[in-house]
Amino acid sequence: QGRADCSAQRSPPVPRSGRVMWPLRWGRCASEAAQVGDEPAAKRARTDSGPERAARPASAQLSQELHDTQLELQLLDERCAEEQISVQERYDSLRRPHFERRRGHLRKIPGFWRAAICGHPARLAHPQEVEALAHIADLSLRENLDRWGSFEVALEFGENPFFKERSVMKRVTFLDASSERVEKASLTASSAEGRELLAAIDRDYSEQRPSVLGWLLSPRSGAAIGSPEDFGDVLRRDIWQDPIPYFLAYSESHAASRAVSSSGGAAAAQS
Repeated sequence: QGRADCSAQRSPPVPRSGRVMWPLRWGRCASEAAQVGDEPAAKRARTDSGPERAARPASAQLSQELHDTQLELQLLDERCAEEQISVQERYDSLRRPHFERRRGHLRKIPGFWRAAICGHPARLAHPQEVEALAHIADLSLRENLDRWGSFEVALEFGENPFFKERSVMKRVTFLDASSERVEKASLTASSAEGRELLAAIDRDYSEQRPSVLGWLLSPRSGAAIGSPEDFGDVLRRDIWQDPIPYFLAYSESHAASRAVSSSGGAAAAQS
């Protein structure tokens, strides 16, 4: 869930610092060699003779050299990650005005974000929330809020028969390489229709069925291990970077469906 990568406008995570050091098994030879001094003299006399005695120092030296080499590689990895973060921050600031300009254009297209979300092949929307998603007037993502890659997603609703809130936000703060704090969104039903929708999402999302609103209301930052990708994952990697192909795919699919329905109705009328 880490930082976004600017290459090809996709966001595989940049490695975070604080990675686990080289496994301690490389130091095992040295610790085992230290234990030899605790063995009975007769046993040491048997094992300290022959080729084993000559091989042990060489083995310990090789283990130490491998350990030191691996540490150097790890330090270079961490330096690389730090430099990637600096470059990412610079390009994030350059991209921000363009995202804002795009945001203004997309607000003029009714139902744009529903079409873009439903047009993605990951099938992110719960069937019962599709109508509610049509009321999304604006969607925004603020990425890389700190050097750990924290982010927040905000939705703005137009007038709708489902919820009292007109805007909701979910913020994910990565505290370090392995822990996070999630400030989930909150939605209050404004009608029986809204209560039914929230109940269905709560029931099905707990069973790991994808849902846009379910992700916003969830205390998790992403999908559980072994479950399908969630809205937060796909939004950051695909949809936010370029939502237009998914909008067009959805629009073309619905245009084709309407054409088939119209032709079927005309044929039935003629018969």
